[in-house]
Amino acid sequence: MLELILAGLLGALVLIIPGFILTLAVYPKVESLDFWERIAVSLGFGTLVIIYIGLVLAKPEYKALRLAPFAGALLIFCVICGLVAYKRGGADVVVTYKRAVMKWVGKLRPPKPKPVPPEERPPEEKPPEKPPEEKPPE
Repeated sequence: MLELILAGLLGALVLIIPGFILTLAVYPKVESLDFWERIAVSLGFGTLVIIYIGLVLAKPEYKALRLAPFAGALLIFCVICGLVAYKRGGADVVVTYKRAVMKWVGKLRPPKPKPVPPEERPPEEKPPEKPPEEKPPE
């Protein structure tokens, strides 16, 4: 059961990450797409990227449709698109979304307890004093 969940999460990441990086290269401005439009376009672009990489690697002369070449080609594609997105200013989108996500995650944390004013604090109990130890006579 856990293997199926992990495979589903990995599959979703393989679909979303290349597509999201490609959307950063194609639409580098924050105003170009809102968050949900960017996610939808990322899924579409990710699907296209995976299909095209699979088609190129499946050519008979390459005989390279295996996991390692596929992962390598996907990594090379993501690095190239990431560099193009960085040059075009797509890093601003990532920073904007990071701030929004961190703000949302901060709301999930329990609130910090308010400090108790000194007049409402219970009186501190002092530990009982020990009597001085007597030295035995010599």
